[in-house]
Amino acid sequence: MTELCTLDLLYFDGVENEEGEIRAIFIPNSCHVCKTMRHDSESGSEIKLLSCSGCRMIAYCGLAHQKEHWAQHKDLCKVVQQVLRKEGRPSLFNGVEKLNLSPESWKAFRYNLMVRVEKALTRSMQPYEQEMFLYPRVCNQCRMDDGTKLNECPDCHSFFYCCDQHLSITHQEWCKDLKLLLDLNIEQSKKGRIDCMLPHQLLETFEEFPASLKEFLVLRMVGAMGAFAMGRNSLTLLTEFASYPLTVLWGLQEAAKLTDGIPHLGDRKSLVVHIVGAELPFECNNLAKWDVFFLNTLPALKSLYVTFTGPELTGVPAGTWDDDLRCPHCERNNKHFVCDFQPNTFYHDFVKSKNYIRPDVVVAFNCGLYRQTGFQGSDSWAKTIPCLLKEGVPLILTAYTAAEAPLDLKRLQEASRDPLEILMPPQKNPYRSSRPCRNFVSEEESPIIFKNQYITVVRKQSIK
Repeated sequence: MTELCTLDLLYFDGVENEEGEIRAIFIPNSCHVCKTMRHDSESGSEIKLLSCSGCRMIAYCGLAHQKEHWAQHKDLCKVVQQVLRKEGRPSLFNGVEKLNLSPESWKAFRYNLMVRVEKALTRSMQPYEQEMFLYPRVCNQCRMDDGTKLNECPDCHSFFYCCDQHLSITHQEWCKDLKLLLDLNIEQSKKGRIDCMLPHQLLETFEEFPASLKEFLVLRMVGAMGAFAMGRNSLTLLTEFASYPLTVLWGLQEAAKLTDGIPHLGDRKSLVVHIVGAELPFECNNLAKWDVFFLNTLPALKSLYVTFTGPELTGVPAGTWDDDLRCPHCERNNKHFVCDFQPNTFYHDFVKSKNYIRPDVVVAFNCGLYRQTGFQGSDSWAKTIPCLLKEGVPLILTAYTAAEAPLDLKRLQEASRDPLEILMPPQKNPYRSSRPCRNFVSEEESPIIFKNQYITVVRKQSIK
C-alpha cells in the first residue's frame, strides 16, 4: 500500500498555482467552467448538469461549456476511457461499494487509481484533475457512485450520501467549514483573486496578544465596522496572511512567560527571524505582512530582518530587499525591514555560509519534520534538524493536524544532538488561519485542515 502520509501535494493548500494565479478548482456537483451548482440553495432550484459521457468524472451546465473545456480535458478523458474499456466498467468508481473498503484502503484505492491514470498521460495532472480522483461524487459511507441515487448536504453541497442511514452525524462538525471552502472556491473561480488589503494600523502601546487571531484583527487592526465591510471571505483570507507573522509573535510571547532568557515581546528593539522551508505561495505570498504585523504591532521594534530559505523557494533572486516594502508608518518612525532570500538552499547549508546572521527565532511552518521522504523524495530534514537548534533560540514549528504535531516533536527529539527544553508542547494554535483546506492524508480524522493549526515551541536546553 502507498505511504500516503508522505504526499504533501494531497493537502491542496489554497487555489493558487506556482505563478501565483488562481488555479482551476474541481467541485464535483457544479459546472467545471462557470461553477453553476447542481442545487441553488437560495432559490431552491435544481439544474441538470451534463456529466462527461466519456469519463463520467466531470460535469458541465451545457454543451457550450463542455466544448469550451474539451481542449483541456480531452487527453485525460481518453486515458480514463481506455481504463474503463480495459476493465469493462461504466465508471472508475463503479462497484466500489461492494468492496467494503476501510478508510485507509479507500484512500489507497483513489490515490493508486490517480497514479495509474497519470502514468498513461503524456503530462503531469493539473491539481483540479487530481481532485477529480481524490474527491469524487460518491456516497461518503459506502462509496456508491450512482449519481441518480445520491443526495447532497443542502448547506455545504460537499457531502454526499445514498440514503438516510449513510448521513453521518459527524458531518455537522465540518459542514460550516466546508461551506466556507465552497464559497471561497466559487468566488475566486468566478471573479479571480479576492481583494484582501492588509490593515496599516500603527499600535502606539504594546498590549499582550489576545486569545485568538480574529479577536486581534477585529479589535485592534481593522475594527468591527471594518471587518463587517470586508465581508466573511476577505476577512478569512486576511487571517491566512496574518497567521504566519502573528503565530511567531504569539509563540514568542507565550514562550517568554514560561522560561528565562527570552526577552519580553514588548521590549524587543530588533528581531532576526529565520523561516525554514519557505515557499513563495505561502510564507512569501505577500511580504508586506511581515512588516505590518511585526513593526506596526510592536511599538519598540525598530529593526526587522527576515531570512527565507528552502529548496522549494524559487523564482526570486538571492540577497536582500532592503526597506523596499516598508509602510508609511515605518518610514515616518525610522523603522527598518529587510527581507533576505536564500532560494534553492537547505538551511543546513545556509548556516555555514557567509550570509548567515544569528537568529532570535527559527520557524518552520507546516513542516512535516516526521516525514522520511520530503523534497524530491529524499529525507531532506535529516541534516537540517540539528541546525534548527544551533543557537539555542526558540524554534517554532506548526503542523496541519493533531496527529502530525507530536510526530514532528518526536523526530526533533530523536535527531537532536542536545536535550530539548519544551517551551510549548504540541497544542492548538489560536493564531491559525481560518481558511479551510481539503485534507486527503488524514481525512478520517478531519476532512478539513487549516494552515498553522497546531504549534510547538522548543529550544536547546541550556547547560547550567
